[in-house]
Parts: sequence; C-alpha cells; structure tokens
Amino acid sequence: MIRQILLGGTAAVLVAGSASALTMNVTGDNRAVEANAFAGDDGDMQLGPAPASNIYDEQVNASASANNQLLTQNLGSGGGGGGFFGAVANAGAGQFSEIGALSISGSGFAEASGNHGDIPDFSDADGSGGGGGLSFDGFAADAQSVLDVLFSIDEAAAFDLSGFLAAGNELSDGPIGNDISNAASAVLVNTDTDTAAFKTKVSNDSTILDESGVLAAGNYRFTVRADASVQGFGDNSCIGCGSFTVAPIDVRGYATSAGYRGVALELSAIDKPIPEPVTTTLAAMGLGALVLRTSRRRHS
Repeated sequence: MIRQILLGGTAAVLVAGSASALTMNVTGDNRAVEANAFAGDDGDMQLGPAPASNIYDEQVNASASANNQLLTQNLGSGGGGGGFFGAVANAGAGQFSEIGALSISGSGFAEASGNHGDIPDFSDADGSGGGGGLSFDGFAADAQSVLDVLFSIDEAAAFDLSGFLAAGNELSDGPIGNDISNAASAVLVNTDTDTAAFKTKVSNDSTILDESGVLAAGNYRFTVRADASVQGFGDNSCIGCGSFTVAPIDVRGYATSAGYRGVALELSAIDKPIPEPVTTTLAAMGLGALVLRTSRRRHS
C-alpha cells in the first residue's frame, strides 16, 4: 500500500511540471466589405459574401453616374441651349484576413470619391440680358472594410497587438455644405465586463499599433475597420436669372480613403509558477528511492 502511494506521488510531481494548453474558440465571425455609390437617380450597392473559412479574401467596387442637365435660356443674342454633364460616384473596399489557432490578422482598405461633373463657364456675351438656370445632381459614396471576430479563451493569456492604421483625404474641393469623412480604428474589448483592453481611432492621421498586455479568461471581441465616405449636394437653383452673367464653375470633387495594414492580434499562454526542473527531478528521484527501499524491506 505504501509503495502504491509513493508511486502515485511520483506521478503527481511529474504532472505538476507541465502547464495546461491555452485554447481560443471563435464564437462569431463578422468580417465584411461593402461599397455604395449614388449619383442622381443612379445607384450601385455591393456587399461581399460572408466568411466561409478562416481565410477571408474579398474585394468589392461600386459606381454610379447621372446626367446633370445644364439649361440656358435667352442668353442675349446667343439664344438658348443646353448640355449634359454627369455627376459620378465611386467606392471600393477590400480585405485579406486570417484566423489562426491563437491569432487574428489582416489588412484592408476603404475608398470613396465623386464629383458633380464637368460644368463649363458660360455668360451673356453681348450684355443684352436674358435668363438661365443651372441644375446639377448630387452624389454620395461610402465604403467599409470590417475585420470583426468574437472569441473566448479558457485561461488567462498574454496578447500582442501590432500593425498600422491610416486615414486621410486625397482630394477635397468644393463649397461648404458638402461632406467628406474617413476613419481607421482597432478595438479589443472584454464582452463579459464591457471593458476595453485596447482602443484607438484615427481620422486624417495614421498610427502604429504596438500594444501588449494580459487578458483574463472569458469572452472578447476584436474589431478593426476602415471607413470612407463622400457626399456632394445637388443644386437646382437659378443663377443670374436677371442680367445673365455666370462666373466660372469648377468641378466639385471629393476623394478619401482609410485602411489597416499588417494588423495582428497574437495570444500566448502565460508562464505559470511550477516547480523548477531540477527540484522536480530530485523530488521524483527521492520518491523513487523510497519505493525501491520499501520494496526491498518487504522481500528481505
């Protein structure tokens, strides 16, 4: 009986020298790309398919165009006339991401642009008066690239977060009242306690991600996203309906983008306080010696 107890003790000491394995379970996968474009009465909406595997590799593009009608009536001795100058809108988004055994990584982008079209300069050349009207359609475009994964871990884990976020305007030319926006963000939140382990967002700026820490066992949500949008409002007002003089009208254009590159969340097991290898070995040898000694006494 004593021999069996000592053998059991030896096995327990040896088992104590090994650490348990960290496990990450994916509980939700909401990765997506989307692009929308509208110009006048024309519109285009594109949404990427839902993830079908750990690797997500998708890209979408949307475009729209409209005929903006320029009406001129009784322009002095020049008579009347008209033309079509179309507003346009374009949007695109893409993402390549992967979910590993203990990691979530990816890169993505979102971009949007549009303009009111080519509206030329015209005027009452002979000064005899007259009237006219100017009508041009509005436009809007937006795009999103979202890396959004929910997961759980069965024990406390160390995390390392790395990568690069950027968002900014490539072009912004137009009157007040039009809109342009961009943003890139990364958030790691404990959904059990609704507390953020990490959170950052940039607009018209960029940042390097370099963060580490410890996550308690539980449920988490990791979200990285890029958003870009532009909007140009239409104008159906009558310009110079009395003495007709029209100043040059420039093309009103807007373009912006946002993205994340090489973003990676990596988890690793935390070293636990276990007996040092030498101590464990000596303890096992000592117990083994006692087992042998007890066995010899019983046979002598």
